[in-house]
Amino acid sequence: MNLLSFRLVMSLLGSSSFPIVPQVLMLAVFGLLVAGGIGITAEDVVGGIAGTTGKTTLADAVNELRNTNLASLVVWSYWWPVIIAASIVLGRVWCMVCPIELVSFLFGRFGLRLQAPRMLRSGWGITIFYALILIIGIHGLAIHRVPHRMAVYLLVLLGTAIVASLIFQKRAFCSYVCPVGHLLGLYALISPLEWRANDEGVCKACKTKDCVIRQNHYRVSGRSCTSNLYPATIKNNKDCLLCTQCLKACPYDNLRLSTRRPFADFFRAVELSPAQTAFVLMVGGFVVYEILSEWKPSKAILTWIPLQLVNAIGATGATADSVSALVMFVLFPAIVSLALVASVKTLSTTPTGQTVRTFAVLLIPTMAAAHLVKTILKMVSRIPYWSHGLSDPTGIRTARKILGAEVVLDQSVPNLLHGTVTFAMVALLVLALVATLVIFAKSPSVKKLDLPAKVPVLVGTVAYWSIFGLTVLKWRF
Repeated sequence: MNLLSFRLVMSLLGSSSFPIVPQVLMLAVFGLLVAGGIGITAEDVVGGIAGTTGKTTLADAVNELRNTNLASLVVWSYWWPVIIAASIVLGRVWCMVCPIELVSFLFGRFGLRLQAPRMLRSGWGITIFYALILIIGIHGLAIHRVPHRMAVYLLVLLGTAIVASLIFQKRAFCSYVCPVGHLLGLYALISPLEWRANDEGVCKACKTKDCVIRQNHYRVSGRSCTSNLYPATIKNNKDCLLCTQCLKACPYDNLRLSTRRPFADFFRAVELSPAQTAFVLMVGGFVVYEILSEWKPSKAILTWIPLQLVNAIGATGATADSVSALVMFVLFPAIVSLALVASVKTLSTTPTGQTVRTFAVLLIPTMAAAHLVKTILKMVSRIPYWSHGLSDPTGIRTARKILGAEVVLDQSVPNLLHGTVTFAMVALLVLALVATLVIFAKSPSVKKLDLPAKVPVLVGTVAYWSIFGLTVLKWRF
């Protein structure tokens, strides 16, 4: 079903003020979130707790302030989780209204418009940037726990987009730098919606090619695609940002936003680049940590080796946390990849690169399901903080009261939803397993593998799923 056949949808997406108006609104929200976090640190909390010297540590303050500060609560417990969920359900819809895309376009109109270097165009820019944020930013500097650091991180994103736009042509930040570009694109493969040319024959007969012509790249509305895509040749949801500009540029209204069966792109030949493959393996390790860290026994098992290494080299503080993250999100996935390569190298005629890329594709449904599980857990568990966040946006006073035992959070809603959350977790993981097995049986990418390659790929994929399945079984039941 083509949703653009509905007048309301077509009027909205075809309007010259869309997506500019929602992007401006989101830019205002972005500014408010930066303002709400800037200058707010854990030291502000500890310094104001009377009579608790030696009892309340800086770590205690950090753990509370990340939830009591309204900006931090919104960004990490709701905004970011909703972006993840939306990409799975609706595709790259966040990119459609992202304020940084608007900023990139505006500064790009006055930039040097140089071609991005090959390293960026290969996708490694996104993978490396995400790795730095994950390993150093989140696990080393705790940008997701300290409001001031979160605000600085958001400003760094904005500044990076501006610099990239002033130097490189088109929307280079969105296509080659944005740290979540790969993640949203890969999860969009699951979405039951797709943006495509309605009739490829019309595109082939078109003489002007308004949707891709160079002269239209910097038009405010109806500009040609600056993601280097031609609507008639789009085969999956991975790269299209859903900016709707080609709809406005096309003189024939030959675009469609259609429903389809979920996971449809996986039943076509989905090919990941080496950068995207590395990204999946890294995020796969991160999601394992995210879920297993919710339950103390599983977290202890996962972090045992990193802890031994940290103790052996004498690392402390942010360095220790970054080293642990490097082991869990880079070293562990690298070992898994090498084990997979070693298992097929002697018996299989399938190129090892193709085997690893196919394995990465098969991990995506489970990875997305686990990400959704974490999203649900986070959003529900943070409900008790909302009333306090609205009355005390900085969160300093509330954090002091919680640490001083003057305030006890009302857990009635999370407790009430416990059973529902558990059911949702199980349902998502079961759906992921079923989808993965069906994809394995029918995907053209898998069919290219010979039997000696298929067996370890299937075993590795099921083993990855089992990590989450067993953890949820032991933890929630």
